[in-house]
Amino acid sequence: KIPFTHELNIMSMLIDAATIGEWNLQGLPNDELSIQNGIITTKATRYPLLIDPQGQGKSWIKCREKDSELQVTTLNHKYFRSHLEDALSLGRPLLMEDIEEELD
Repeated sequence: KIPFTHELNIMSMLIDAATIGEWNLQGLPNDELSIQNGIITTKATRYPLLIDPQGQGKSWIKCREKDSELQVTTLNHKYFRSHLEDALSLGRPLLMEDIEEELD
């Protein structure tokens, strides 16, 4: 017989209640999906994709990263390339808004 946990909660293994409380103060809603998105956003080793139809996640990221000189841009912004280069070269966060279903 193989032992297993009956009610395994991945969220409790990856994040603690204090961090969730901090995220709530920064504007992230307290529902399970939002907490999962917060975990993906903060724990991802690459570039997280946030599907955010209500804009709550975007507001949370802007609040969370305001002291880190967050650069907000869109793919059709006239200085997009400059924003991307600056973020990569200076190690600053970059938020790309309004990306459609396909990304070339």
